[in-house]
Amino acid sequence: MKSFKVVAMTSNTPVSGSTLLAALRPAAVDFAELKREFAPLLQLVRLLIGVVPNCDPYLAIWPIGFRSYNLLVPNLLNLPFSVWGLGPPATPLGLGMIAASKTAQCAYCTAHACSFTLRRSGTPDHLNGDTPGERAAVAAGEALAHIPCRFRFEMRDELLNHYSLDEAEGIALGISLMGFLNKFMDAVGVDLEESTVDEVSSLLVPTGWTPREIQAGDRPEDPLLKPMSGGQDTLGTKLALLRYVPGAIRLESGWTQGVPDSWPEVGSWLREHTGHPFPLLARLRSKRAIRAIATVLRDNLTPAEGGLDLRVKVLAGLVYALTVQNKALARETRGMAARMGHGRRKALLDGVARFAAEPFDPGESTLDATLAHLKALPGLNAQTALVLLLAKAISPSPAFVPEPLVARVARDLAPEIQIELVVWISIQQMLHRLGHYLGSNITTSAW
Repeated sequence: MKSFKVVAMTSNTPVSGSTLLAALRPAAVDFAELKREFAPLLQLVRLLIGVVPNCDPYLAIWPIGFRSYNLLVPNLLNLPFSVWGLGPPATPLGLGMIAASKTAQCAYCTAHACSFTLRRSGTPDHLNGDTPGERAAVAAGEALAHIPCRFRFEMRDELLNHYSLDEAEGIALGISLMGFLNKFMDAVGVDLEESTVDEVSSLLVPTGWTPREIQAGDRPEDPLLKPMSGGQDTLGTKLALLRYVPGAIRLESGWTQGVPDSWPEVGSWLREHTGHPFPLLARLRSKRAIRAIATVLRDNLTPAEGGLDLRVKVLAGLVYALTVQNKALARETRGMAARMGHGRRKALLDGVARFAAEPFDPGESTLDATLAHLKALPGLNAQTALVLLLAKAISPSPAFVPEPLVARVARDLAPEIQIELVVWISIQQMLHRLGHYLGSNITTSAW
């Protein structure tokens, strides 16, 4: 099989530190339980990438996280319709997703994006990135995933030289979706399925790709959840998708009922339900994406019993925005924090901003001092200080969670809280990439 060749793709480098995975394993939801409630969703993904992903049981620890994931993936990729050719061409879409995942150093998503693209595009020869349009998609994926973002006006113009407005936006939506997936898989440290490694390793290993961890065995025994062999989509595959679409639509319709799919209605609806209109959605053309993103924002900004305090969650978003140097997102998030009651605590917002801007010191000796400094800010306590420290650790790409912090998080934060936070930071990364593409954050020179 020919080696995978992508133009100007950044290779992975070894990742230090640890992940949240080991401590979360006991809380992971069993595949059999997921199948009972969400069988159509599991089967659709299995048909698309050959496996029911290992991330599902961890996302389901916090049900809103699992719902968010299952809203974003099909709607930002226009599934299943894109499998039948309704959307951007499969090859540049896939190359952009792979390039973004490689740049973010997420081995898990790189492998799944490669599998997704191979199954839509056919032979590895189609993944060489030889055409100008394909090179534009790779450049966009790399630039949008780089921290800080390197996306420029001319990169969007180059995409539009080769694709329609809707096709170019579809490629950007795929890259932005990978922002959510890259962050979650990397921060949690989800282990890659052995069958996926077997499918893509001959293509990816020559590029420097190495999976962080592989799960051998301990997969569902149910034949309907077992891995499927690779190869290009056949008519049978496309018809099989139809079997599960009605069930998936029923689930999604219940989640998105009453959510607008166009601007300005969606902005007014979000202001009513979250206190903020999220004006980025005014620039988006895809109605499916607008409705899905709005639903996810509403769900993640609705108070939940036993969940993160929304004011702390917004502060964690501010930490992310400042860590990745996204001034527009930071301004917007700081405004949200002020409207949620932090406006009377300028010292708190300024203190969190200083913390986010400081270099991250992973040493065990500094952990207690950093937590004590955060806890001293007005309105914070030991738990919220730990939440903000974890947010800072997982905000870069790749995430870096030192072992002493992993141990403290496992001891003091419930698994549901950990997943809720990681999902929220993952949403911020999706908005970060999408905002840069749509123009709300684009600059003409580097930060």
